[in-house]
Amino acid sequence: MTDSGADSLVQDEIVILVHGTFAGDKDGNDEGHRWWQRGSDTWRWLEDNLPPGVGLPQNGRLFHWSGANTQSARLSASMELLALLVELERKGRAYHLVGHSHGGSVIWEALLTSQVLRRGGMLADHLYHALVRRGVLSDDDSGFGAVGNRSLARKYQAVSSELELGRLRSWTTLGTPFLCHLPQGGLLARGWRDRKFSLAGEVRPRDFKAPRWTAPLALTYMLGVFGPSLLLSLAVSWFELSWIIRLIWLVLAIAGLKYTLKVVVRGDVTHALTTRARLARSAFARFSSRWLGLYAATDEAITGLRALCPPEAPGYAELAVPPAQREIPRKPTAQWPRVPTLLRLNAPLKHVALAPQVSMGYGYYFTGSTLTEDAYGRVNKWFMPGVNAALAKRLLRTGQGCDVPYTDLVHVSTWPVPIDAGAVGLPDRIDAALERNAMAHAGLLGLEVRQMIARAAMNGTRLPGIAAGQQLSVSGKALVHTSYCTDPEVLRMIRHHIAVSSKTCQAEATGAGTAADVRGWIAATREHVAEKVTSHDAQVHSATAS
Repeated sequence: MTDSGADSLVQDEIVILVHGTFAGDKDGNDEGHRWWQRGSDTWRWLEDNLPPGVGLPQNGRLFHWSGANTQSARLSASMELLALLVELERKGRAYHLVGHSHGGSVIWEALLTSQVLRRGGMLADHLYHALVRRGVLSDDDSGFGAVGNRSLARKYQAVSSELELGRLRSWTTLGTPFLCHLPQGGLLARGWRDRKFSLAGEVRPRDFKAPRWTAPLALTYMLGVFGPSLLLSLAVSWFELSWIIRLIWLVLAIAGLKYTLKVVVRGDVTHALTTRARLARSAFARFSSRWLGLYAATDEAITGLRALCPPEAPGYAELAVPPAQREIPRKPTAQWPRVPTLLRLNAPLKHVALAPQVSMGYGYYFTGSTLTEDAYGRVNKWFMPGVNAALAKRLLRTGQGCDVPYTDLVHVSTWPVPIDAGAVGLPDRIDAALERNAMAHAGLLGLEVRQMIARAAMNGTRLPGIAAGQQLSVSGKALVHTSYCTDPEVLRMIRHHIAVSSKTCQAEATGAGTAADVRGWIAATREHVAEKVTSHDAQVHSATAS
């Protein structure tokens, strides 16, 4: 996916750029106009302005990922990024990470995974294969795809020191909506809606293993129900059962097996998500001193995703303490907007007031109800609301990018852990300037659209034909969310954060080109993050101990 570690300037600290959703290059080009590609305006600015001893990768492949708006794609990309970081660690190369939008999510998931693996003492299967592809580890598995736990534990020892990520100098996120996914729960699995669900407490070694009940449950059903049912259903002469009864028996046994496996998988997913969410606090405490999060108050991606979170979700601070220490939960006042009528059957022709009339035979002249009319009413009243609700739920999860089974997107925050109440993501004057520029370009966008329509009218051309060959020049600048990587003030803030975090940059060079008020804001923000992390951990430990 990337060979950024194989750069010739081995003495320089390297800056890895990670793009966000829908910002990848489908052809895998390293050169182009996108902010993270060689030759772009942002790339050239960084080449000219990065502090001494810090540089961009001049040789090899850049970091690529699909940019799909799904959590599974972000998790897969985070494994590839973590494999790159392990390779850089092994080569003794210090590095800085800069991620825009969900590129910051990819970075955070990689850092969180390193914390999970360090505590668990075992590699993840996806990371193992990523390390094999990069040549960091040798491929000695059996060829069946999955690797056994013993082998993963042994392989972990080979990269345990690299997973400390000690050569990470800084990581910067731009307009990143950090997503907090929690388990839905269900039978034998406690989800976030359960009043006893909690992220409090220390993560123990046994928490990194699958729940003990899942395998016995599946085995018990296989041996006690499914196996005998299969034998009885296939036996021709036993009890002289008819083929219909045996078929029904077999179908019920298969349905029961499917449900049992669903319960088992849901339990595993719930266990993994809960363990990962519990370790997020310690991971952020570990990496927060090297983080700078920049975001505007009106960032469209952050505000949009927040609007898609469950309105009845409890606050993160509430989930982080034991259930016995919480206040009596109040009934949520907010509710999801009412599901619109997305699908319904067409009206019977009898109720369509056309002139001249279309009777379809007796429909117009029969005064009573017809069979089709009754079916129409019953289907729209009893069946279609359920279909509409399921479709709306699927559209909601698609907008969230939540495609992990048995998982809900519960919180969206501007910090990796949702303890960002009262935080500010940019100095006021820079925030206001981004908003003004976006509004100005939004007006130009409307002008360009009107000009396209006018050209289509004058040329006698259909509008889709004009639009297909025309790219709006200001479309990316009409959003605050897509303006960070080209704004000089934001780029100077990134440069300053890299400079003060670098171990090769001279002290007098760290503040070059950065206004005094911005330097003060960055220093104050880093102190605020440290204080917030410390106070939150103290509150959690105090509540857990009491």
